[in-house]
Amino acid sequence: MLLHKLKNKSLITNADIEFNIKYGLPVEVFCPAKKQTLAFGRIEDYNHYLIQINGIEYCRNQNALFGHPSLSA
Repeated sequence: MLLHKLKNKSLITNADIEFNIKYGLPVEVFCPAKKQTLAFGRIEDYNHYLIQINGIEYCRNQNALFGHPSLSA
């Protein structure tokens, strides 16, 4: 299941994150080191280094972000 998520549901680019914000879609923050989900919810804010969900900031480089990737034309 994790391999499927990594391949099809990973949010890599800012466009992916903006797509989820635009449509109010929830995202999952998964920590590979702890092998557990840290957060699930709508994105409140983000920048190049951090993403904020439910009032808590998570490092984009150390965690996997799963959601709906942006649709390319």
